[in-house]
Amino acid sequence: MKMTKKIFLAAIAVAAFAFTGCADLLGKVGTGTTTGTKWNKTMTVDGTKKDLYDTTANPVVPKFGYRRFIQKIKATETVTNISTDIIIDLNKSTIHIDDPYIGTGGNAVVGLAFDFHTTGTGENAKYDFVLVGFAPNTKKYYVERYVDVLSAKASSAAQAMSDNEDEELEDAGFDSSDGSMGTYYNFKKTGDILKITTDTSSSYDDWNDIPAGAYDEATGTINVEIKQETPGLYEVYLGGTKVAEYEGETKSIEKNYTDYAAGGVAVYANCPVSKSYDADKKVGKGCKVKVKYSSDKDKTHGLFEEDAE
Repeated sequence: MKMTKKIFLAAIAVAAFAFTGCADLLGKVGTGTTTGTKWNKTMTVDGTKKDLYDTTANPVVPKFGYRRFIQKIKATETVTNISTDIIIDLNKSTIHIDDPYIGTGGNAVVGLAFDFHTTGTGENAKYDFVLVGFAPNTKKYYVERYVDVLSAKASSAAQAMSDNEDEELEDAGFDSSDGSMGTYYNFKKTGDILKITTDTSSSYDDWNDIPAGAYDEATGTINVEIKQETPGLYEVYLGGTKVAEYEGETKSIEKNYTDYAAGGVAVYANCPVSKSYDADKKVGKGCKVKVKYSSDKDKTHGLFEEDAE
């Protein structure tokens, strides 16, 4: 399963989820601000935290190989189209580590989840979504669909998430390391476009090179856009280049968007945890990412009507 693979990123687009109960332990996600035609949100995920290590062991060893966090922007699931610049704060992020414990998977991942749906509540909640993941160190991405992801209890594992002093955590979501990730399906190339398959194997062959020019390494920015030019058919673009298609379940959400597919959106991040631990500084040498999601209101439907005042 990709979410257990030694990779991912740090967080991509807009909208995600997180289960709380111990909100002070979870990753911090900004409440969001609107400036002009942009809607902005930030998230930080930290794989260096002391609580990720068994400090009673000699030598100290990590409890987990990877720290993941996914945070939904809004409880409502009415987004049909969205365009988001994912901007990695390169001065405050570590996107790669070399460590025998992690092997070749020492890359942070950032990504956007769309067509997000929730069934049940609390600890019994389950989530379905499509995830676009991007590893800035390797310049590769994947698209996968996850089904029946269980919400997880907040625990010491959730303490991998770092604090943003000036931001508040949203009131719903989960730290995926404490729960089953359910079933996932790869998207693989059909011609030049990725399409969903029945493949649920845990392999690396579903990673793809990003389109030329899609990632600005100087600013740490990549644009992710989800369109529906044909109602019900999600089209995924990276840096303006179409890379994938997915057929969502259509429903009537309002008179001008009848029979469009609609769901929630979420930010996601995955940071590998290093085996190297500094006992004096009481931190590990894992990845840490701070990411800003800046969404274009003119290209987004179903989010800003609720979130932007």
